[in-house]
Amino acid sequence: MTPPSKPSDLDLSILWEALQQQRWPATIFLGAVLVTAFLATKLTTPIYEAVALIQLMPRAGQEVDVNAVVSFDEAGYLERRDRARTQIQVILSRSVREAVISAYNEAGFEDLTGADGIGELKGMMTVGPREDTQLVEIKVEHTDPERAAKLANLITEVYTVQNLTSRTSAARETRVWLEGQTGDYRTDLDAATQAVMAFKEANDLVGIDEKVDDVTRRMSSLQSALAEKSTELALLDNTLSEHRRMLWNGKHAVLAGAFDTPALKALSEQHALVLTETAEVFARYGEKHPKHKEATDRVARIEALIAQEVGRLVDGEKVEYRILEGQVERLNTELDLIKAELLDKQRLKDQYRKLKMEEDRLRKMYGSLSERGAEVELQARTRLSDVRIVDAALPPSRPARPSLPLNMAVALLVGLGGGVGLALIRHRMDDTLRTVAALEESLDAPLLGALPQLPASLSEEERALYAHAHPQSATAETLRSIRALLHAQVGSSNPKRLVVMTHRRFLVTSTQPGEGKTDTALGLAVSFAKLGIATLLVDADLRRPRLHALLGVERGPGLSDVLKGDEAALDLVCDTSVSNLYLLPCGEPVDAPNELLASSSIQGTLARLGGRYPVVIIDTPPVSPVSDALVMAPGADVLMLVRHGKVSEPNAVRTLERLRQAGASVQGIIFNGVPTSEVAYRDRYYGEDVSAGEPAAR
Repeated sequence: MTPPSKPSDLDLSILWEALQQQRWPATIFLGAVLVTAFLATKLTTPIYEAVALIQLMPRAGQEVDVNAVVSFDEAGYLERRDRARTQIQVILSRSVREAVISAYNEAGFEDLTGADGIGELKGMMTVGPREDTQLVEIKVEHTDPERAAKLANLITEVYTVQNLTSRTSAARETRVWLEGQTGDYRTDLDAATQAVMAFKEANDLVGIDEKVDDVTRRMSSLQSALAEKSTELALLDNTLSEHRRMLWNGKHAVLAGAFDTPALKALSEQHALVLTETAEVFARYGEKHPKHKEATDRVARIEALIAQEVGRLVDGEKVEYRILEGQVERLNTELDLIKAELLDKQRLKDQYRKLKMEEDRLRKMYGSLSERGAEVELQARTRLSDVRIVDAALPPSRPARPSLPLNMAVALLVGLGGGVGLALIRHRMDDTLRTVAALEESLDAPLLGALPQLPASLSEEERALYAHAHPQSATAETLRSIRALLHAQVGSSNPKRLVVMTHRRFLVTSTQPGEGKTDTALGLAVSFAKLGIATLLVDADLRRPRLHALLGVERGPGLSDVLKGDEAALDLVCDTSVSNLYLLPCGEPVDAPNELLASSSIQGTLARLGGRYPVVIIDTPPVSPVSDALVMAPGADVLMLVRHGKVSEPNAVRTLERLRQAGASVQGIIFNGVPTSEVAYRDRYYGEDVSAGEPAAR
């Protein structure tokens, strides 16, 4: 199975088909464009372009500034770009052009004068930057190369002089302005310096930074001591609260363990010993024994002493807590005083810093203005220009335009593009039948065959008998295929005595003249005759007969004489040079061929001829200009000829409908003059090389 074509392939095939079909209009269009471009180039007055090159130097006049640093940042680039654009507009300005025209006239040139010359010069000038450089090109176009160079050089000279004059004047004006500004800033700077000194003396700010640092250190020391005492106070407060709770609950022995004093330690050891002895006495003598009572009293006395000592120690903690509270309060008071002192000194320091900053700003501005004033003074004295002439304009040896190679190249591109476009437009507007697919889709009749296009170099006789002279050609094979499709079943051993199995009468016609119906009728008749079948050709084209000339017989008497009743049809049949092929010529000219062909005798004549010749092929005029074929169509098998690219689809459909309306039995369509590219495989197969060409067919 053949894969479907891609859209690109389809488009290319359509383009190729359009170019093939419309090659002559496209070629004529291309030739016309090339000739027009050539003539226009030769007839156009040559224009010469002279170019002068200058450099814009933004740092001119600052070469002696050893402290200057060239900036390469984006802002510097934008500044240079904007300056270049500005200077280009200055070069194009009217003032520059007026000075150029004046100098040009003084040099003895009179082709540009006055206001008109100034305006003309603007149209002749082109000023623009050279990419990625600080160079500017000044171009002047003129019909005279010498004058073009003269004008370009005058423009650079006038602009350079005006630029230097402008810079010098600007430097002088700037110097005056800078002197005034420098004096004002000097006055302000002196006042600011006096204010700084007065503030410093009034507030004793000598060594202010050291004083602030000393106060800061004192405050830091107090903050550390306060933090330490506050921590001790918090810990003592927690301890004292716990001890008070234990003392309130009578846990004197447990509380005694919290204090590490010799007295409590001794009492605790004695209390433990007495408790041990009391337990031994109780175990030995019992509770009511005097010794047990004595031991119990001793325990009570020791516990009372422990409670007394613990109470004393807790009271000591209370005294220590109050002392710590006083210390924390004193530290807070001292810290507040230090903070106030520090804030006051910092406030004075900030005020001093502001005064100092203002003094420094004024001093910096004063220094900058003084430095800039020195630079401007230097620029005004050195008279350095920021424009340098890199290349003076020279008279060009060749014109800038028109350029014959360029114009011809453009014309070639335009011609090719326009030719292709014209071919596509004509192809789309062309509604003639050019493909087998289009023919089969448009006409409701079977396609019997497609006859290839014959070489244009053939004569009419050679074209008409081409299949006979070239039996192995694609044309002959196509005619044999058509013959087979027409189902001719006749046999013969002697052309004078025919055994008829089937009588066939074929009428060959077309839509309009020039489609090759006569050649096709003759070729088809030759094909039948080669089977040994007696085949009769009837030339019913009484208006423009050709068969008698092609076969080398006399025109009359013939069909017209038979229809008038002057002769018998069988008696007028002529032999031809082709075996088994016979011709009934058209006969003598008549005034009303249509009425003659429409007479009742025509059918009888054809019937009598059919009784003698098994195959009768009738050549009739085309249907579109005359109705001769329509009156003869009933009773015959019509073969309609359509020439490739000759007949529009509506006309072909109309012809087919008219034939059917006339009662004709249309056997099929023969597609004639198909380009050799569509039948090339047949030509190679049969060993024939068919050259492309468009013969004049009838």
